[in-house]
Amino acid sequence: MNELVVVGGGPAGMAAADAAVRLGVRVTLVDSAPRLGGQIYRQSLLSPGEGGSPASSRKRSLPARFRSIESGQVELILGASVWSASRVPSGFTLRVNPMSGGEGKTLNAKAIVLATGASELALPFPGWELPGVSTAGAAQALLKSQGVLVGHRVLVAGSGPLLLPVAASLAHSGAKVVGVVEACSPYRDPLKFARISAYPSKVLEALGYLRHLAIHRVPVLMGSALVRCDGEGRVQHASVARLDKDWHPIAGSERTFEVDAVCTSFGFVPRLELCRQLGLDDSCDDIHPGATALHDTSMAASVPGVFVAGELTGIAGAVVAELEGRLAGNAAASYLGRSKAARTAGDQATTIGKLRRAMSFADLLGQIYTLQPGWMTWPNNDTLVCRCEDVSWGTVRRAAESGAMKVQAVRGLTRCGMGYCQGRTCGPAVVSLVAALTGARLSQVGDLDSRPVMMPVALGEVAKVDELRDPEAPPEG
Repeated sequence: MNELVVVGGGPAGMAAADAAVRLGVRVTLVDSAPRLGGQIYRQSLLSPGEGGSPASSRKRSLPARFRSIESGQVELILGASVWSASRVPSGFTLRVNPMSGGEGKTLNAKAIVLATGASELALPFPGWELPGVSTAGAAQALLKSQGVLVGHRVLVAGSGPLLLPVAASLAHSGAKVVGVVEACSPYRDPLKFARISAYPSKVLEALGYLRHLAIHRVPVLMGSALVRCDGEGRVQHASVARLDKDWHPIAGSERTFEVDAVCTSFGFVPRLELCRQLGLDDSCDDIHPGATALHDTSMAASVPGVFVAGELTGIAGAVVAELEGRLAGNAAASYLGRSKAARTAGDQATTIGKLRRAMSFADLLGQIYTLQPGWMTWPNNDTLVCRCEDVSWGTVRRAAESGAMKVQAVRGLTRCGMGYCQGRTCGPAVVSLVAALTGARLSQVGDLDSRPVMMPVALGEVAKVDELRDPEAPPEG
């Protein structure tokens, strides 16, 4: 029996594991990546000197505050995914399967910290399925882990604070970044953008990225969007249009860039699958297409023994994720009866204070980078929304207009979300479209985050799990 299992090896998961192990808890940490770090502290998979870009020659190590995790004090199960979690009388049971295949294992735990992060939000537009079009996070991960550029002439487009650092790192590593296209514009809501000045360190960070882009002569187009990609066999041209305040493209404003790669991102959506499997409460704010896990000030979720941290509690960045992770690790240690945990009360109060200040900036960014309904005019009826199952935007539209009032009903009629990614890519877009067509709020139409199997896994592994079997099926043998 494991005392504490932490799911997720990013800033939140590492901070939770570090905090708990310092209080004498036996911790097991599971992450699907072969190395710790998550997206922010992603480690290179290359040997020194390998790779062709400057990024591959820079050695990146975890911050010193996480060294306890790599020193052997925490049991690490890397390159493996938790595909199922359930509550049992003694605590919790998690099923873990290697990402490369092979025999799975079962972990029993008295307590759990979920730090499963988020999926990148990509919005559909004509040509987004062409080879060479990826998310900005994927381009960043490829560069950090393997020193590989996603392309040589790259357009970075979408909305959110991720665009600038991704474009800057691509330019620094040798790519010709032909432009950064940001849908939001400070001219349309100057008061919100002006409030950023209350966070000087963040302003300096953004100015550093802009300065780097200026050195590489990368134009930054505000209040514009990538509305179409074209090419023979792969992306070759990207069309950008200016937007009105609701993100409708302005007629006659299009311009075309020659590219061999396009990176898009519109923020992130929390990964709630394990939360749903364990019966945790969550909520949707009717502004962003994605729910967040509910918790108290100690990061305890609605089910005793489960603690949550990081992006699944709300998209707020690495600083917030790490603070939440430390709170969750300390609270888990207290739940497990560690006497030392009582002495962390003062630390918890200090951390909560830091968290509130960090959250104020994250909340401001959430208000600035809000999706506007006009983006739903970018796709045409032939645009694929579910690339796994080849379901078009028009097919989803017709299903909703014919009476499918819930996302699950649309899924049943169209197979949208039934493919390999299980709706992680198309789900948020479908939620937004169904809500718009039915006149309902985002929280009223449901989502595709509830499923008994979180990740692709061999049927033989599923067959071993009693609670996932059909109770009407005959016994094996």
